[in-house]
Amino acid sequence: MTAQGPAKPSRRSRLPRIANALIWLNLCGLAGTGLMLAWRLPPGSRGGRGLSVLGWDRHQWGDLHTWLSYAFLVLIAVHLALHWRWFWQVAARKRRWPLLLGIGGGIALAVVLVALPVERGRDDHDHEPLRQRFRGGRE
Repeated sequence: MTAQGPAKPSRRSRLPRIANALIWLNLCGLAGTGLMLAWRLPPGSRGGRGLSVLGWDRHQWGDLHTWLSYAFLVLIAVHLALHWRWFWQVAARKRRWPLLLGIGGGIALAVVLVALPVERGRDDHDHEPLRQRFRGGRE
């Protein structure tokens, strides 16, 4: 604190605060859209056909949720870049291999999930009624 009032935060200290605030807001948006999709806009097979919130249907809210998740990944990468020194000084204080293993394992998991094969499933309209499926075809 100076005689003129509180000290103005430096640019170096403002950037992590801004990034953290954006991460928090993004996480709240992800949680909100995810819960809305799960509870308020169920898939059509569970009675959700024709439902909308603020004029957006389930697919439009799902698109927003997807783009928020992409933004979250970018913001987390920025956060990690801003705090890289902490990782090397604190997280990998004695041994660096656990940190490198964790980072490498996370990247490998993401690559494997993206590379999984995509299969064509049955059309939703061609499935047997649930009662028949659970009773072994007997009604």
